[in-house]
Amino acid sequence: MPDKKYDNTPAVKKPRIFPNNFEAEQSALCCVLIDGTAARSVLHTLQPEDFYNERNKKIFRAMCELNRQDIPVDIITVFDYMEKNGLADENTLTYLTEINILLPSGANYAHYVKIIKRDSTLREVINKCNEIIAMAYEASDADAVVHFAEKKIYELSKERSRNELKHISAATIEVMERIEKLKKDKYAFRGLSTGFRIFDKVTNGLQDGDLIILAARPSVGKTAFALNIVAAAAERSDRPLCIAIYDLEMPQRQIAQRIMSNMGSVSMVDINSAELKNDGDSRLWMVTQKLSNTKIFINDSSMVSPAEVLSQCRRLGAEHNNGRVDLVIIDYLQLMNDGRTDKDRADNRQQEVSYMSRMMKIMARELNCPVLVLSQMSRGVEQRKGAEKTPMLSDLRESGAIEQDADIVMFLYRENDEDKMHSPIILDLAKHRNGELKKIRLNWQGEFMSFTESDDQTEYGKKNATPKPDFSSPAPSDGDE
Repeated sequence: MPDKKYDNTPAVKKPRIFPNNFEAEQSALCCVLIDGTAARSVLHTLQPEDFYNERNKKIFRAMCELNRQDIPVDIITVFDYMEKNGLADENTLTYLTEINILLPSGANYAHYVKIIKRDSTLREVINKCNEIIAMAYEASDADAVVHFAEKKIYELSKERSRNELKHISAATIEVMERIEKLKKDKYAFRGLSTGFRIFDKVTNGLQDGDLIILAARPSVGKTAFALNIVAAAAERSDRPLCIAIYDLEMPQRQIAQRIMSNMGSVSMVDINSAELKNDGDSRLWMVTQKLSNTKIFINDSSMVSPAEVLSQCRRLGAEHNNGRVDLVIIDYLQLMNDGRTDKDRADNRQQEVSYMSRMMKIMARELNCPVLVLSQMSRGVEQRKGAEKTPMLSDLRESGAIEQDADIVMFLYRENDEDKMHSPIILDLAKHRNGELKKIRLNWQGEFMSFTESDDQTEYGKKNATPKPDFSSPAPSDGDE
Protein backbone atom coordinates (compact mmCIF):
# COMPACT_ATOMS: atom_id res chain seq x y z
CA MET A 1 0.00 0.00 0.00
CA PRO A 2 1.57 3.32 -1.04
CA ASP A 3 2.67 5.71 1.67
CA LYS A 4 0.14 8.53 1.82
CA LYS A 5 2.98 10.91 2.59
CA TYR A 6 4.42 10.40 -0.88
CA ASP A 7 1.18 9.79 -2.77
CA ASN A 8 1.07 12.34 -5.58
CA THR A 9 -2.32 11.28 -6.87
CA PRO A 10 -4.32 14.49 -7.35
CA ALA A 11 -7.27 14.87 -5.04
CA VAL A 12 -10.64 14.50 -6.75
CA LYS A 13 -12.52 17.78 -6.46
CA LYS A 14 -16.12 17.55 -5.48
CA PRO A 15 -18.20 18.98 -8.34
CA ARG A 16 -19.93 22.23 -7.49
CA ILE A 17 -23.67 22.14 -8.05
CA PHE A 18 -25.97 25.14 -8.18
CA PRO A 19 -27.74 25.67 -4.82
CA ASN A 20 -30.99 23.71 -4.79
CA ASN A 21 -33.14 21.53 -2.54
CA PHE A 22 -35.06 18.83 -4.40
CA GLU A 23 -37.06 17.75 -1.34
CA ALA A 24 -38.18 21.33 -0.58
CA GLU A 25 -39.38 21.72 -4.16
CA GLN A 26 -41.38 18.47 -3.97
CA SER A 27 -42.83 19.46 -0.60
CA ALA A 28 -43.98 22.85 -1.90
CA LEU A 29 -45.70 21.15 -4.85
CA CYS A 30 -47.36 18.73 -2.44
CA CYS A 31 -48.70 21.63 -0.37
CA VAL A 32 -50.29 23.15 -3.49
CA LEU A 33 -51.98 19.83 -4.33
CA ILE A 34 -53.40 19.07 -0.89
CA ASP A 35 -54.05 22.45 0.77
CA GLY A 36 -56.03 25.25 -0.85
CA THR A 37 -54.83 27.89 1.62
CA ALA A 38 -51.19 26.92 1.09
CA ALA A 39 -51.76 26.82 -2.67
CA ARG A 40 -52.84 30.46 -2.82
CA SER A 41 -49.75 31.60 -0.96
CA VAL A 42 -47.24 29.36 -2.74
CA LEU A 43 -48.57 30.14 -6.22
CA HIS A 44 -48.39 33.89 -5.58
CA THR A 45 -45.00 33.86 -3.88
CA LEU A 46 -42.92 31.58 -6.08
CA GLN A 47 -42.25 31.68 -9.79
CA PRO A 48 -41.48 28.74 -12.09
CA GLU A 49 -37.90 30.04 -12.44
CA ASP A 50 -37.41 29.57 -8.69
CA PHE A 51 -37.44 25.78 -9.20
CA TYR A 52 -34.14 24.14 -10.12
CA ASN A 53 -35.43 20.69 -11.09
CA GLU A 54 -36.83 20.86 -14.62
CA ARG A 55 -39.71 18.46 -13.94
CA ASN A 56 -40.75 20.37 -10.84
CA LYS A 57 -40.53 23.61 -12.81
CA LYS A 58 -42.92 22.27 -15.49
CA ILE A 59 -45.39 21.09 -12.88
CA PHE A 60 -45.37 24.43 -11.07
CA ARG A 61 -45.82 26.29 -14.36
CA ALA A 62 -48.89 24.14 -15.07
CA MET A 63 -50.23 24.90 -11.59
CA CYS A 64 -49.78 28.65 -12.11
CA GLU A 65 -51.62 28.55 -15.42
CA LEU A 66 -54.52 26.57 -13.94
CA ASN A 67 -54.74 29.04 -11.09
CA ARG A 68 -54.74 31.94 -13.55
CA GLN A 69 -57.70 30.32 -15.37
CA ASP A 70 -59.48 29.80 -12.04
CA ILE A 71 -59.36 26.01 -12.42
CA PRO A 72 -58.92 23.87 -9.26
CA VAL A 73 -55.37 22.58 -8.88
CA ASP A 74 -55.15 18.83 -8.21
CA ILE A 75 -53.46 15.74 -9.68
CA ILE A 76 -56.03 15.26 -12.44
CA THR A 77 -56.17 18.89 -13.62
CA VAL A 78 -52.40 19.31 -13.51
CA PHE A 79 -51.75 16.09 -15.45
CA ASP A 80 -54.47 16.91 -17.97
CA TYR A 81 -53.00 20.37 -18.63
CA MET A 82 -49.45 19.01 -18.95
CA GLU A 83 -50.54 16.22 -21.28
CA LYS A 84 -52.49 18.56 -23.60
CA ASN A 85 -49.60 21.04 -23.73
CA GLY A 86 -46.83 18.52 -24.38
CA LEU A 87 -45.29 18.85 -20.91
CA ALA A 88 -46.01 15.30 -19.70
CA ASP A 89 -44.20 12.02 -20.25
CA GLU A 90 -44.97 8.41 -19.35
CA ASN A 91 -43.87 8.93 -15.73
CA THR A 92 -45.61 12.25 -15.03
CA LEU A 93 -48.79 10.85 -13.48
CA THR A 94 -46.80 8.47 -11.28
CA TYR A 95 -44.55 11.32 -10.16
CA LEU A 96 -47.56 13.53 -9.34
CA THR A 97 -49.07 10.70 -7.28
CA GLU A 98 -45.83 10.33 -5.32
CA ILE A 99 -45.76 14.05 -4.61
CA ASN A 100 -49.40 14.07 -3.52
CA ILE A 101 -48.78 11.61 -0.69
CA LEU A 102 -45.44 13.07 0.36
CA LEU A 103 -46.80 15.13 3.29
CA PRO A 104 -49.70 14.70 5.71
CA SER A 105 -50.57 18.42 5.51
CA GLY A 106 -49.50 21.71 4.00
CA ALA A 107 -48.92 23.39 7.36
CA ASN A 108 -45.20 23.96 6.80
CA TYR A 109 -45.47 25.41 3.28
CA ALA A 110 -43.86 28.74 4.31
CA HIS A 111 -40.68 26.91 5.35
CA TYR A 112 -40.39 25.15 2.00
CA VAL A 113 -41.02 28.38 0.12
CA LYS A 114 -38.26 30.11 2.09
CA ILE A 115 -35.76 27.40 1.18
CA ILE A 116 -36.68 27.53 -2.51
CA LYS A 117 -36.44 31.34 -2.63
CA ARG A 118 -33.08 31.27 -0.85
CA ASP A 119 -31.54 28.82 -3.31
CA SER A 120 -33.07 30.65 -6.27
CA THR A 121 -31.52 33.91 -5.09
CA LEU A 122 -28.12 32.29 -4.64
CA ARG A 123 -28.30 30.86 -8.16
CA GLU A 124 -29.18 34.31 -9.49
CA VAL A 125 -26.17 35.79 -7.67
CA ILE A 126 -23.94 33.22 -9.34
CA ASN A 127 -25.45 33.91 -12.76
CA LYS A 128 -25.02 37.67 -12.48
CA CYS A 129 -21.45 37.30 -11.23
CA ASN A 130 -20.72 35.06 -14.22
CA GLU A 131 -22.12 37.77 -16.53
CA ILE A 132 -19.86 40.33 -14.86
CA ILE A 133 -16.84 38.05 -15.17
CA ALA A 134 -17.55 37.36 -18.85
CA MET A 135 -17.85 41.09 -19.59
CA ALA A 136 -14.66 41.84 -17.65
CA TYR A 137 -12.70 39.36 -19.82
CA GLU A 138 -13.98 40.90 -23.07
CA ALA A 139 -14.39 44.62 -22.32
CA SER A 140 -11.90 47.35 -23.10
CA ASP A 141 -13.64 50.01 -20.99
CA ALA A 142 -13.12 49.44 -17.26
CA ASP A 143 -15.67 52.07 -16.24
CA ALA A 144 -18.33 50.37 -18.34
CA VAL A 145 -17.63 47.07 -16.55
CA VAL A 146 -17.89 48.72 -13.12
CA HIS A 147 -21.23 50.35 -14.01
CA PHE A 148 -22.46 47.04 -15.43
CA ALA A 149 -21.44 45.18 -12.26
CA GLU A 150 -23.12 47.71 -9.97
CA LYS A 151 -26.29 47.57 -12.06
CA LYS A 152 -26.44 43.78 -12.01
CA ILE A 153 -25.86 43.48 -8.27
CA TYR A 154 -28.35 46.26 -7.49
CA GLU A 155 -30.97 44.53 -9.64
CA LEU A 156 -30.91 41.43 -7.44
CA SER A 157 -33.10 42.82 -4.66
CA LYS A 158 -35.46 44.33 -7.21
CA GLU A 159 -35.88 41.09 -9.15
CA ARG A 160 -36.67 39.07 -6.03
CA SER A 161 -39.69 41.21 -5.16
CA ARG A 162 -43.05 40.94 -6.90
CA ASN A 163 -45.81 43.47 -7.25
CA GLU A 164 -48.96 42.09 -5.65
CA LEU A 165 -52.49 43.32 -5.10
CA LYS A 166 -53.09 44.35 -1.52
CA HIS A 167 -56.42 44.99 0.15
CA ILE A 168 -57.26 48.67 0.54
CA SER A 169 -57.77 48.27 4.28
CA ALA A 170 -54.00 48.30 4.84
CA ALA A 171 -53.73 51.63 3.02
CA THR A 172 -56.66 53.17 4.92
CA ILE A 173 -55.10 52.21 8.23
CA GLU A 174 -51.84 53.78 7.08
CA VAL A 175 -53.71 57.00 6.24
CA MET A 176 -55.31 57.13 9.71
CA GLU A 177 -51.98 56.43 11.41
CA ARG A 178 -50.45 59.25 9.38
CA ILE A 179 -53.22 61.63 10.49
CA GLU A 180 -52.69 60.71 14.14
CA LYS A 181 -48.95 61.36 13.84
CA LEU A 182 -49.59 64.71 12.17
CA LYS A 183 -51.95 65.69 15.01
CA LYS A 184 -49.10 65.17 17.46
CA ASP A 185 -46.39 66.63 15.23
CA LYS A 186 -47.28 68.73 12.20
CA TYR A 187 -43.75 68.22 10.87
CA ALA A 188 -43.84 64.42 11.18
CA PHE A 189 -43.85 63.87 7.42
CA ARG A 190 -42.07 67.03 6.36
CA GLY A 191 -39.65 66.45 3.51
CA LEU A 192 -36.33 68.19 3.06
CA SER A 193 -36.71 71.85 3.98
CA THR A 194 -35.64 74.32 1.29
CA GLY A 195 -35.44 77.37 3.54
CA PHE A 196 -38.34 78.98 1.65
CA ARG A 197 -41.24 79.06 4.11
CA ILE A 198 -44.16 79.46 1.69
CA PHE A 199 -42.72 76.93 -0.74
CA ASP A 200 -42.21 74.38 2.06
CA LYS A 201 -45.76 74.91 3.27
CA VAL A 202 -47.20 74.24 -0.20
CA THR A 203 -44.99 71.23 -0.99
CA ASN A 204 -44.43 69.97 2.57
CA GLY A 205 -40.74 70.03 1.69
CA LEU A 206 -38.94 68.09 -1.03
CA GLN A 207 -40.25 64.54 -0.75
CA ASP A 208 -38.24 61.33 -1.11
CA GLY A 209 -38.60 59.72 -4.51
CA ASP A 210 -39.76 62.92 -6.22
CA LEU A 211 -38.29 64.30 -9.42
CA ILE A 212 -38.39 68.10 -9.25
CA ILE A 213 -37.74 70.14 -12.40
CA LEU A 214 -36.70 73.79 -12.06
CA ALA A 215 -36.80 75.51 -15.45
CA ALA A 216 -35.87 79.00 -16.55
CA ARG A 217 -34.32 80.93 -19.39
CA PRO A 218 -30.60 81.73 -18.97
CA SER A 219 -29.64 84.34 -16.37
CA VAL A 220 -32.84 84.23 -14.35
CA GLY A 221 -31.36 82.50 -11.30
CA LYS A 222 -32.10 78.77 -11.36
CA THR A 223 -28.58 77.82 -10.23
CA ALA A 224 -28.74 80.40 -7.43
CA PHE A 225 -32.11 79.05 -6.29
CA ALA A 226 -30.79 75.49 -6.17
CA LEU A 227 -27.70 76.55 -4.21
CA ASN A 228 -29.91 78.48 -1.79
CA ILE A 229 -31.50 75.15 -0.93
CA VAL A 230 -28.04 73.65 -0.37
CA ALA A 231 -27.10 76.55 1.90
CA ALA A 232 -30.29 76.08 3.92
CA ALA A 233 -29.50 72.39 4.28
CA ALA A 234 -25.96 73.16 5.42
CA GLU A 235 -27.36 75.34 8.22
CA ARG A 236 -29.16 72.34 9.72
CA SER A 237 -27.65 71.36 13.04
CA ASP A 238 -29.58 68.21 13.93
CA ARG A 239 -28.15 66.02 11.16
CA PRO A 240 -25.71 66.80 8.33
CA LEU A 241 -27.55 66.11 5.07
CA CYS A 242 -25.82 64.10 2.37
CA ILE A 243 -26.11 66.12 -0.85
CA ALA A 244 -24.65 65.44 -4.30
CA ILE A 245 -24.31 68.42 -6.65
CA TYR A 246 -23.63 67.90 -10.35
CA ASP A 247 -22.82 71.16 -12.10
CA LEU A 248 -21.94 70.71 -15.75
CA GLU A 249 -21.07 74.34 -16.53
CA MET A 250 -19.54 75.81 -13.38
CA PRO A 251 -16.32 74.77 -11.58
CA GLN A 252 -16.39 73.54 -8.00
CA ARG A 253 -14.72 76.72 -6.70
CA GLN A 254 -17.49 78.96 -8.03
CA ILE A 255 -20.18 76.73 -6.56
CA ALA A 256 -18.51 76.83 -3.14
CA GLN A 257 -18.07 80.60 -3.45
CA ARG A 258 -21.78 81.14 -4.08
CA ILE A 259 -22.78 78.97 -1.13
CA MET A 260 -20.29 80.74 1.15
CA SER A 261 -21.52 84.17 0.06
CA ASN A 262 -25.08 83.13 0.82
CA MET A 263 -24.37 81.54 4.20
CA GLY A 264 -21.97 84.22 5.40
CA SER A 265 -23.87 87.21 3.94
CA VAL A 266 -20.63 88.35 2.35
CA SER A 267 -20.86 90.19 -0.94
CA MET A 268 -19.71 88.32 -4.05
CA VAL A 269 -17.96 91.51 -5.13
CA ASP A 270 -15.96 91.53 -1.89
CA ILE A 271 -15.06 87.85 -2.27
CA ASN A 272 -13.95 88.28 -5.88
CA SER A 273 -11.82 91.31 -5.02
CA ALA A 274 -10.63 89.90 -1.66
CA GLU A 275 -11.58 93.26 -0.11
CA LEU A 276 -13.62 91.90 2.76
CA LYS A 277 -15.42 94.58 4.75
CA ASN A 278 -16.31 94.59 8.44
CA ASP A 279 -15.98 91.05 9.77
CA GLY A 280 -16.43 89.37 6.37
CA ASP A 281 -13.17 87.48 6.78
CA SER A 282 -14.17 85.86 10.06
CA ARG A 283 -17.68 85.06 8.76
CA LEU A 284 -16.24 83.24 5.76
CA TRP A 285 -13.94 81.21 8.02
CA MET A 286 -16.93 80.26 10.17
CA VAL A 287 -18.81 79.18 7.05
CA THR A 288 -15.77 77.23 5.88
CA GLN A 289 -15.70 75.37 9.19
CA LYS A 290 -19.42 74.66 9.01
CA LEU A 291 -19.21 73.37 5.43
CA SER A 292 -16.27 71.13 6.32
CA ASN A 293 -18.58 69.29 8.73
CA THR A 294 -21.29 68.71 6.11
CA LYS A 295 -21.76 65.85 3.66
CA ILE A 296 -21.99 67.99 0.54
CA PHE A 297 -20.14 66.65 -2.49
CA ILE A 298 -19.65 68.26 -5.90
CA ASN A 299 -18.94 66.83 -9.34
CA ASP A 300 -18.12 69.56 -11.86
CA SER A 301 -17.37 67.28 -14.78
CA SER A 302 -18.73 68.63 -18.04
CA MET A 303 -19.67 65.14 -19.25
CA VAL A 304 -21.78 62.96 -16.97
CA SER A 305 -24.54 60.44 -17.68
CA PRO A 306 -27.55 59.37 -15.58
CA ALA A 307 -25.95 55.96 -15.05
CA GLU A 308 -22.80 57.58 -13.66
CA VAL A 309 -24.83 59.82 -11.35
CA LEU A 310 -26.78 56.84 -10.01
CA SER A 311 -23.62 54.78 -9.53
CA GLN A 312 -21.77 57.57 -7.73
CA CYS A 313 -24.73 58.39 -5.50
CA ARG A 314 -25.10 54.75 -4.45
CA ARG A 315 -21.47 54.72 -3.36
CA LEU A 316 -21.76 58.14 -1.73
CA GLY A 317 -24.67 57.04 0.43
CA ALA A 318 -23.01 53.74 1.32
CA GLU A 319 -19.73 55.37 2.33
CA HIS A 320 -20.94 58.52 4.08
CA ASN A 321 -24.59 58.32 5.13
CA ASN A 322 -25.70 54.83 6.17
CA GLY A 323 -26.72 53.84 2.66
CA ARG A 324 -28.74 56.86 1.53
CA VAL A 325 -28.41 60.25 -0.14
CA ASP A 326 -30.69 63.08 1.03
CA LEU A 327 -30.70 65.23 -2.12
CA VAL A 328 -29.30 65.17 -5.65
CA ILE A 329 -29.01 68.37 -7.70
CA ILE A 330 -28.20 68.31 -11.42
CA ASP A 331 -27.41 71.56 -13.26
CA TYR A 332 -28.58 71.09 -15.90
CA LEU A 333 -30.42 68.38 -17.86
CA GLN A 334 -29.67 69.53 -21.40
CA LEU A 335 -25.90 69.44 -20.75
CA MET A 336 -25.91 65.77 -19.77
CA ASN A 337 -25.14 62.92 -22.13
CA ASP A 338 -27.17 59.73 -22.04
CA GLY A 339 -24.09 57.52 -21.64
CA ARG A 340 -25.28 55.02 -24.23
CA THR A 341 -23.22 53.63 -27.07
CA ASP A 342 -23.63 54.90 -30.62
CA LYS A 343 -25.58 51.74 -31.40
CA ASP A 344 -28.16 52.38 -28.66
CA ARG A 345 -28.24 56.17 -28.83
CA ALA A 346 -31.45 57.86 -29.92
CA ASP A 347 -31.78 59.34 -33.41
CA ASN A 348 -32.37 62.88 -32.16
CA ARG A 349 -31.69 65.06 -29.15
CA GLN A 350 -35.33 65.15 -28.05
CA GLN A 351 -35.35 61.38 -27.66
CA GLU A 352 -32.07 61.56 -25.73
CA VAL A 353 -33.51 64.12 -23.32
CA SER A 354 -36.65 61.99 -22.94
CA TYR A 355 -34.48 59.01 -22.06
CA MET A 356 -32.47 61.00 -19.51
CA SER A 357 -35.61 62.47 -17.98
CA ARG A 358 -36.99 58.98 -17.45
CA MET A 359 -33.68 57.86 -15.93
CA MET A 360 -33.81 60.79 -13.51
CA LYS A 361 -37.22 59.64 -12.26
CA ILE A 362 -35.98 56.07 -11.90
CA MET A 363 -32.99 57.43 -9.98
CA ALA A 364 -35.23 59.33 -7.56
CA ARG A 365 -37.21 56.17 -6.87
CA GLU A 366 -34.16 53.91 -6.48
CA LEU A 367 -32.24 56.32 -4.25
CA ASN A 368 -35.48 57.23 -2.42
CA CYS A 369 -34.52 60.89 -2.25
CA PRO A 370 -35.59 64.10 -3.99
CA VAL A 371 -33.76 64.75 -7.25
CA LEU A 372 -33.75 68.41 -8.29
CA VAL A 373 -32.95 68.79 -11.99
CA LEU A 374 -32.44 72.19 -13.56
CA SER A 375 -33.65 72.60 -17.12
CA GLN A 376 -33.75 75.25 -19.80
CA MET A 377 -36.90 76.56 -21.43
CA SER A 378 -37.32 76.99 -25.16
CA ARG A 379 -36.80 80.38 -26.78
CA GLY A 380 -40.47 80.48 -27.76
CA VAL A 381 -41.40 82.06 -24.44
CA GLU A 382 -39.28 85.13 -25.28
CA GLN A 383 -41.14 85.69 -28.53
CA ARG A 384 -44.50 86.09 -26.79
CA LYS A 385 -45.76 89.39 -25.41
CA GLY A 386 -47.28 90.63 -22.17
CA ALA A 387 -49.04 88.04 -20.02
CA GLU A 388 -48.37 85.46 -22.73
CA LYS A 389 -44.73 85.44 -21.65
CA THR A 390 -45.70 83.46 -18.56
CA PRO A 391 -44.02 80.05 -19.05
CA MET A 392 -46.11 76.98 -19.74
CA LEU A 393 -45.28 73.29 -19.39
CA SER A 394 -44.98 73.11 -23.17
CA ASP A 395 -42.03 75.53 -22.92
CA LEU A 396 -39.80 72.88 -21.36
CA ARG A 397 -36.96 72.61 -23.82
CA GLU A 398 -36.60 69.60 -26.11
CA SER A 399 -38.95 67.16 -24.43
CA GLY A 400 -42.51 66.79 -23.31
CA ALA A 401 -41.34 63.70 -21.39
CA ILE A 402 -39.89 66.01 -18.73
CA GLU A 403 -43.40 67.20 -17.91
CA GLN A 404 -44.66 63.63 -17.76
CA ASP A 405 -41.89 62.23 -15.56
CA ALA A 406 -41.66 65.08 -13.05
CA ASP A 407 -43.58 65.17 -9.77
CA ILE A 408 -43.04 68.93 -9.53
CA VAL A 409 -42.33 71.35 -12.36
CA MET A 410 -41.58 74.94 -11.39
CA PHE A 411 -40.52 77.94 -13.41
CA LEU A 412 -38.47 80.99 -12.51
CA TYR A 413 -39.19 84.14 -14.50
CA ARG A 414 -39.26 87.91 -14.08
CA GLU A 415 -42.60 89.37 -13.12
CA ASN A 416 -41.89 92.41 -15.27
CA ASP A 417 -39.64 91.31 -18.09
CA GLU A 418 -39.27 94.87 -19.37
CA ASP A 419 -37.66 95.98 -16.11
CA LYS A 420 -34.99 93.30 -15.75
CA MET A 421 -32.91 95.27 -13.26
CA HIS A 422 -35.62 95.69 -10.63
CA SER A 423 -38.33 93.15 -11.36
CA PRO A 424 -39.15 90.57 -8.69
CA ILE A 425 -38.86 86.91 -9.66
CA ILE A 426 -41.83 84.57 -9.76
CA LEU A 427 -41.43 80.97 -8.62
CA ASP A 428 -44.28 79.25 -10.43
CA LEU A 429 -45.32 75.74 -9.36
CA ALA A 430 -46.88 74.79 -12.68
CA LYS A 431 -47.16 71.07 -11.91
CA HIS A 432 -47.51 69.55 -8.46
CA ARG A 433 -48.54 65.92 -8.57
CA ASN A 434 -49.46 65.74 -4.89
CA GLY A 435 -50.53 69.26 -4.03
CA GLU A 436 -51.69 72.69 -5.09
CA LEU A 437 -50.31 74.96 -7.77
CA LYS A 438 -48.99 78.33 -6.65
CA LYS A 439 -47.00 81.37 -7.72
CA ILE A 440 -44.58 82.75 -5.14
CA ARG A 441 -42.95 86.17 -5.44
CA LEU A 442 -39.23 86.23 -4.65
CA ASN A 443 -36.82 89.06 -4.02
CA TRP A 444 -33.33 88.81 -5.46
CA GLN A 445 -30.33 89.80 -3.34
CA GLY A 446 -27.69 90.01 -6.03
CA GLU A 447 -24.70 90.74 -3.82
CA PHE A 448 -25.26 87.50 -1.88
CA MET A 449 -26.53 85.43 -4.83
CA SER A 450 -29.67 84.58 -2.89
CA PHE A 451 -33.45 84.70 -3.05
CA THR A 452 -35.88 85.51 -0.27
CA GLU A 453 -39.65 85.22 -0.32
CA SER A 454 -41.28 88.61 -0.68
CA ASP A 455 -43.50 89.99 2.09
CA ASP A 456 -45.81 91.10 -0.72
CA GLN A 457 -47.54 87.96 -2.01
CA THR A 458 -50.43 89.82 -3.68
CA GLU A 459 -52.31 87.46 -5.93
CA TYR A 460 -50.47 87.19 -9.19
CA GLY A 461 -52.27 89.18 -11.90
CA LYS A 462 -53.54 91.76 -9.40
CA LYS A 463 -50.09 93.05 -8.64
CA ASN A 464 -50.53 96.26 -10.64
CA ALA A 465 -53.31 97.30 -8.27
CA THR A 466 -50.84 97.58 -5.38
CA PRO A 467 -47.65 99.60 -4.95
CA LYS A 468 -44.47 97.82 -5.95
CA PRO A 469 -42.25 96.74 -3.08
CA ASP A 470 -38.89 98.43 -2.75
CA PHE A 471 -36.14 95.94 -3.55
CA SER A 472 -32.70 96.64 -2.20
CA SER A 473 -30.82 95.08 -5.11
CA PRO A 474 -31.60 94.40 -8.76
CA ALA A 475 -32.93 91.15 -10.14
CA PRO A 476 -30.36 88.77 -11.63
CA SER A 477 -29.08 89.97 -14.99
CA ASP A 478 -26.77 88.34 -17.54
CA GLY A 479 -24.02 86.53 -15.67
CA ASP A 480 -26.03 86.16 -12.46
CA GLU A 481 -27.39 82.70 -13.33
